[in-house]
Amino acid sequence: MVKFLWINAINSSSEVETRYPNLGIGYLIAALKTAFGEDRFRFKLVDSRIEEALDGFAPDVVAISSVSQNYGLAQAYARAAHERGIPVLAGGVHISALPQSLAKGMAVGCIGEGEDTIVDLLRVFLAHGGFPPAELAAIPGIVYRQGEELRQTAPRPGRADLDSLPYPDRQLLPVSSHTYLFTSRGCPYRCRFCASSRFWNDVRFFSAERVVDEIERLVLRHGVRFISFFDDLFVADKRRLFRIVELVEQRGIRGKVKFSCSLRANTVTEDVVAALKRMGVRSVGMGLESGNQRVLTWLKGGSLTVAQNAKAVELLRKSGIMPNASFVIGSPDETAAEILDTLRFIKRAGLALFDVYVLTPFPGTPVWEIAKKRGLVWEDERMDWGRLNVNFELSHQQAIILSENLSAGELRKLYGKFRRYRFVHNAVTIWRHPMLADLPRYIVKYLLERLRFVVRKSG
Repeated sequence: MVKFLWINAINSSSEVETRYPNLGIGYLIAALKTAFGEDRFRFKLVDSRIEEALDGFAPDVVAISSVSQNYGLAQAYARAAHERGIPVLAGGVHISALPQSLAKGMAVGCIGEGEDTIVDLLRVFLAHGGFPPAELAAIPGIVYRQGEELRQTAPRPGRADLDSLPYPDRQLLPVSSHTYLFTSRGCPYRCRFCASSRFWNDVRFFSAERVVDEIERLVLRHGVRFISFFDDLFVADKRRLFRIVELVEQRGIRGKVKFSCSLRANTVTEDVVAALKRMGVRSVGMGLESGNQRVLTWLKGGSLTVAQNAKAVELLRKSGIMPNASFVIGSPDETAAEILDTLRFIKRAGLALFDVYVLTPFPGTPVWEIAKKRGLVWEDERMDWGRLNVNFELSHQQAIILSENLSAGELRKLYGKFRRYRFVHNAVTIWRHPMLADLPRYIVKYLLERLRFVVRKSG
């Protein structure tokens, strides 16, 4: 039996990063079990105390999943495994956007969708006890090292029929009464700052039948009572949405579980809202981004207006669905007055919960290219990937500031106005929100995160 250690490279002291398990790893485990059987591998999944796991579990192979802001952690973990003679596979959003950043301790980087790639790689491992470069050249969708030279193979197309994927294996993933699932991959829109749409490249959907099958499994097998759909845009296919609603009703699931999902304001129409209400959707998240039209157009393109954002919030509220939103400040030429337009929009919009972020450049996005041209980021060993932490409240001293009109101090003061209003606003509205059941856990983790920050700062 091959011992396989999965490392989820996250900041294990961050409330946001530990809120939900990494379902992507569940899909990869399921792909390996489908291809090689239930007993070919012994899996272990960790996100902290990595060296203890390397020594205690003594894996034959390690796979590390990482986003860009945690790639420094991924590099350190790979180095620790490499020093112990354990081959390392790297996957996730970061290595897919920047294959050339493959660390020397990593044998192979998986680019893009990983279910078929991981199976091909483990066939090589099982046959050769490692990943010899001569055997890797024929595997599409990877980057690897041959001597000191990096080699990248042809792209691997995403699987056209998502229903052909096995259900994600959740045995190593904690399943609470509130969990999440994916019903699609990709987004038809290309916001300037979004890395997710570039990772998937195109848009594909699980069928309505497959989606409802998975909902049913979570409800009946795991006792789940609240499911969040983590798709970039849950309602991208309206006909599929209406079929999902029909099936939820036909199978008697309605009323047994509540839902939340993500929408784009221009997709919030009366028929969509009515269908979501029938289904049992209690809250909706939207990236409204800005209350200033010029800035909104720059961030999301010309297909969305501030008036549409306001109308979407109004439609959802009238239906009894709680509208949540996120906003982005600090675009390159955004002024202080334009940022305050966003704060005024938030105050009058009638949102349930909201959050605000300072624009952060992520690899693969147009915003990253802007930062690169200005010499604010690098794609080699000079880059401190931790500077991409989106928690500006805790990371403002090292944050990459893209604003050309505002200093870091000025931007922080404006950000503080949003945070103070958010604290009061969300504290009032959370009591009517379906996320209320999660509040105690969030508070404990948030306070621990703040305490660690204070201790680090004082030390």
